[in-house]
Amino acid sequence: MRRGLSAVAGLVLGITIAARPAGADVTGTFDGSLVATTVAATAGAAVFAQTGRSVIGTVALPADLPTFGGAYLVHGIATPKRLRLSGASDRGVRFKWRGKIVGDTIQGKARMNGLGAKFVGTLSFTRNPPPVSDGSSCDAVYTQNQSLFVSQVMGQALTKCATCHAPGLQAAATRLHVTPSDPLSTARAIALLIDATDPPASRILVKPLNLVPHGGGLQIMVGSIEEQILQQWVALVVQAHCD
Repeated sequence: MRRGLSAVAGLVLGITIAARPAGADVTGTFDGSLVATTVAATAGAAVFAQTGRSVIGTVALPADLPTFGGAYLVHGIATPKRLRLSGASDRGVRFKWRGKIVGDTIQGKARMNGLGAKFVGTLSFTRNPPPVSDGSSCDAVYTQNQSLFVSQVMGQALTKCATCHAPGLQAAATRLHVTPSDPLSTARAIALLIDATDPPASRILVKPLNLVPHGGGLQIMVGSIEEQILQQWVALVVQAHCD
């Protein structure tokens, strides 16, 4: 009987161990801040994709942050409680971050070194919540303006976005999904990035303009035809009161 109980206990223990998660899942988009004694608190953004314990992604800091602003391509390891990342910017500034994971928040010391300068600060990120809808409530805007969306929004304004935000690419884990073969799903993704209460602050506008930290940096210029096209689409969605 004792041997039988031991076997059962071993089986239960094996099932319990197998059921434990291998590590934290940090896949998603994050907004946050960088705080240091040498500069005023500044905004930050990130996108991470995790496979097993391995994590790749982009950490973006404001372009106007002296020396250390811009996007960092990063890679590292996630455990249930910790995230360790390192990488570099396109200017050669090296980046290291050791963060503690508590729920949807990651916080820890970030160190940057390059271009003759060093920086140490506290970097904090909170995962953006999932959308409350799938954007399909605005399908009529797409149906009534399909030619405009396909030829101008996708064919012109989003061409640079598609180099990272298409399936399987660097920014695939973000909320903007540009699917060349499926304009309707792309329109739905954009609808979720439009702020009907403050249209100019819509993320589909401020991100590619790099007005807030953007992993892809500046993709369209203020006053450009691409910005005008996106503004037109934002206005159509807002006027439809479909969100």
